[in-house]
Amino acid sequence: MGSRASVIVRTKDKERSLEAALRSLRRQTVEPEIILVDSGSRDRTLEIGRRYSNKLIEIPEEDFSYGGALNLGAAAASAPVHFALSAHCQLGAADWIERSLELYRRSDVAGTCGVAAPVPGRPAEGVFYQNADHFHRHPLWGFSNHASSWRAEVWREFPFDEELPAAEDKEWAVRVLDAGWVLAFDPTLDVPADHRFAAGVPEYFRRRLRDYRAVASFTDLPPYRMRDLVAEWWAVLPDGRRSRTRIRLSPWHLSDCVARYAAWGGPSRGRG
Repeated sequence: MGSRASVIVRTKDKERSLEAALRSLRRQTVEPEIILVDSGSRDRTLEIGRRYSNKLIEIPEEDFSYGGALNLGAAAASAPVHFALSAHCQLGAADWIERSLELYRRSDVAGTCGVAAPVPGRPAEGVFYQNADHFHRHPLWGFSNHASSWRAEVWREFPFDEELPAAEDKEWAVRVLDAGWVLAFDPTLDVPADHRFAAGVPEYFRRRLRDYRAVASFTDLPPYRMRDLVAEWWAVLPDGRRSRTRIRLSPWHLSDCVARYAAWGGPSRGRG
């Protein structure tokens, strides 16, 4: 009998974090099939990957896209549920995959993800089932392929967009939700993505600008004016670790607001 879960890990020169990520998968209570999709690593990534993975797919660096790498991994996967895990991330709980699979008891669940930020419009308590209406009201919140899962049957009907330079997860989510599925967000499945801050503020800004421009290409966003930037910068909530003041002074928070304004700022962008 095959595995109930296939995990796709996208890699390129990830020797510093990959082994910890793969070990966290091998500690799971549900043993997964691990599929690495590598795009031209020159360090020890492939050596590490061969020790822990079931399948290793190599593609030229110039052929890489986030959606394309996931589609290659999903096409090679044998389980009825596919997972994506960033090579930077580790699963803290040994039953993370098992708890994700439990959410598919609901027949209308297309995919699962953790949630760290509050769910817009409701208290962040228990599992939240996002539908299309919620996505269109909050298109910047939601599904993230740094640690996610989806039904193989749904992926076959809705593969990831291979042309987008970023936000392939959000674009996939809106198509799936518009087709009548829901996405399950469980706070206990949250996997920190602190690697996004490791490269420093300038790189974080460039990444967020790319993300926001990608989202703007497939959603109908309202105008984001300077007053909206200031209001968003000011209206923050404590996250349990930092006060409002510390978050407001965070260069990453300010970079996020400025990147959003740069992507679709001004009165002429989006709906009137």
